[in-house]
Amino acid sequence: MAQFSEVTRIEAAIKNKSAKELEWSLWYCRMRQAVPSERPAAVKYWNGIEALVKEAMAPPVAAKVYPARKKKPNRGLGLGPEES
Repeated sequence: MAQFSEVTRIEAAIKNKSAKELEWSLWYCRMRQAVPSERPAAVKYWNGIEALVKEAMAPPVAAKVYPARKKKPNRGLGLGPEES
């Protein structure tokens, strides 16, 4: 069975991270959840797809950078300061 064009369009938007298509996908997911005649399983499906779209829209989380301790001078292998 072939997928509906809307589902294919949403999957392509998530894959390509196209901002305009992701906005449309979010609108479409919310519209499908708001239909009063939808079955509970379909609402749950579109809720999951909406979460995927939101995840794709969110900016990537930057890795936390911890400050490095400054090393004290002449504290290497215990040889003391080098004399030239």
